[in-house]
Amino acid sequence: MLPRLKYFFFLFIFLSFFSISQFLFRKTPFFIHSPNSDLKKKPVHLLVVSSWRSGSSFLGQIFNHHNDVFYLFEPGHSLWMKFSGESSELLHFPLRDLLRSLFTCDVSPLRQYLHKGGKHISELGFFAESRALCTPPACSAFMPTEGYDRLKCYYRCRNTSLNKMAESCKTYSHVVMKTVRILDLSVLLPLFRDPALDLRILHLVRDPRAVALSRKSFTLNIEDRIVLKSDGNTNITISRVMKKICKSQVDINNVAKAAEVLQGRYMTIRHEDLSNEPLKHIKKIYSFASLYLTKNLEQWVYNITHKEVEGIMTFSRDSSKVVQKWRTALKFNFVKQIQDNCKEAMDLFGYRSVRSEEEQQNLTLGLVNQE
Repeated sequence: MLPRLKYFFFLFIFLSFFSISQFLFRKTPFFIHSPNSDLKKKPVHLLVVSSWRSGSSFLGQIFNHHNDVFYLFEPGHSLWMKFSGESSELLHFPLRDLLRSLFTCDVSPLRQYLHKGGKHISELGFFAESRALCTPPACSAFMPTEGYDRLKCYYRCRNTSLNKMAESCKTYSHVVMKTVRILDLSVLLPLFRDPALDLRILHLVRDPRAVALSRKSFTLNIEDRIVLKSDGNTNITISRVMKKICKSQVDINNVAKAAEVLQGRYMTIRHEDLSNEPLKHIKKIYSFASLYLTKNLEQWVYNITHKEVEGIMTFSRDSSKVVQKWRTALKFNFVKQIQDNCKEAMDLFGYRSVRSEEEQQNLTLGLVNQE
């Protein structure tokens, strides 16, 4: 009897050990982990696409001030400046590859476009616009209590190496970049099939008449030449540039609607909606990007849209007043020219044309369709 008891005892021990080991080492986890679990998730990658003078810098700052976001301002600027004699169509392809590398925190391709080979982040023209590059672990010159300050960052963090930039990028759950240099969204379609990326597109559009006004006071000679290079016409005017940019915004939207891989991964936002009701639309944007809006960020958004704050690049202003500025600042003949060149874009994104100078000057007449 005793040997049989020993046999069953050892059999019990063996089966218990086997069951426990299967539980511990099974390939499928027994528990379903919540999004806040310690399991390493694939980062969210978001690209803000827009055109020059459309408010994309302001929209970028909405992401830049979120603690979970590694944000880069115009990563394609260095590439365009190095190959300023080429066309935007040709530069789309190296820009796409550069974006892919940066989304995965690989900075090595960036070095070939920087004038000193990418030794320091100061070679990036707008590095101080990135909070992540101005705080640890990228830059240790700031104390945690100091917060993000562009001017201090420019002087304290300029000697940070690109390797530190890569290390910092890997510590964030979201990598966000904004660019005005994508005029053909179809070039980016391979990135949506890349298993290493969770890519989303946030498309910012603005009333072309307001964009044209802003362009009148802002020099973009190099960029405009690149945009119009393939047209073969050296006569660069705001009207001609606007015609091509408006067409590109329509094409971006059409590609997004037609491409199956972009379903649920593309969102359009109008600058006017963001300006008039910032919190409402920022909540939508954050939801699309899988981000949460904190009370501190809510306060920052209010300040940035209602108060004037000094700095290298100011975004703070009464944003709702900026929307109407073109109506009193532009001559009607120029407005009509922009409307003719951008009719398809205006119809698509919900901007109404004015038929006379009286309509243009009548600020009680709404020219932006309701959502």
